[in-house]
Amino acid sequence: MRKSLKMILVTVLSAALMWMIAACGSGNETGGKDTSNTSSNNAAGNSGGSEKGFKIGFAVPDQSHPLFVYILDALKKLIEEQGGELLVANAAGDVNKQINNIENLIASKVQVLIVCPQEPKGVESAIQKAKDAGIKTMLWGNDDLKNVDVIQSASNKAIGIAIGEHVSKWINEKLGGKAEVGLIVSTVTPGLAERSAAFEETIKKNSPNVKFVAKQEALPVADSQKVAENMLTANPNMQVIATVEDSQGLGAYEAVKAAGRAKGDFYINGIGATPEALAKIKEGGVFRATLDMESATMAQRLADTAVKMAKGEPVEKLQYAKLTVVDSSNLSMFMK
Repeated sequence: MRKSLKMILVTVLSAALMWMIAACGSGNETGGKDTSNTSSNNAAGNSGGSEKGFKIGFAVPDQSHPLFVYILDALKKLIEEQGGELLVANAAGDVNKQINNIENLIASKVQVLIVCPQEPKGVESAIQKAKDAGIKTMLWGNDDLKNVDVIQSASNKAIGIAIGEHVSKWINEKLGGKAEVGLIVSTVTPGLAERSAAFEETIKKNSPNVKFVAKQEALPVADSQKVAENMLTANPNMQVIATVEDSQGLGAYEAVKAAGRAKGDFYINGIGATPEALAKIKEGGVFRATLDMESATMAQRLADTAVKMAKGEPVEKLQYAKLTVVDSSNLSMFMK
């Protein structure tokens, strides 16, 4: 179980499709019952719902995203072990569908509604409908909305600062404080925009002599690889590609490797502590660091909080994850 939970990804926990969240296909068979394409009555009654003590609904932005592929099976089992049932509603990247899904979960009479928003402001009124119906609400992987009972996420500003400090430390210690730097960022959600801004500002502050030679947006690995290829071609002396997601860093890594520049003190980072990123660090190459957001206990913390809410037990409203930069010095703590 420990190994599988560590394989959870974003953005995002952040709103990274991580969380879409970003970092958040239809993938409707992964973990829990999917209510996104069923009527409210079917959602309430399928597969033994009446036999459970309580129901927890989870409105996810894109169930095919690796974050949810890994977390939903674990979450379903954890909730069932405590006498409940998990209903999963997949938006497949469509905010209007997510609004509809939330309304279906309300009609299914869930005691707790968890929402990882495709677009935070887009689902705000739907979440309010749940609250008006007496349903406890949790915003997960995002902190852009306040009209909820609980926020379980990570501070995007703190994420940007933490990994930005590691980038600067590398530049200052390995590259003499001077380097040509390419940035791969994202503003697809408010959370990722905040993370990207804090990231860039931290590098500027701590390494004032760096030269930012490129800054482009991308999120998927393939798009990030293309962006990095263009950066490398235009900037033959670039020594750092700094990113705000593991997917970006992994794409950059492939581009750097293909260009024959994965050597020396070249630096690439990610954020998310995904299995792929941890494996790249273990190789000892130019993928130097990622950021863990308590991924090993993510499903357990989510289940524990949701169950307490369903049972009417007190919980803290703001639950931010502990952030840990993972590099070669502490990698063994995050890999089995």
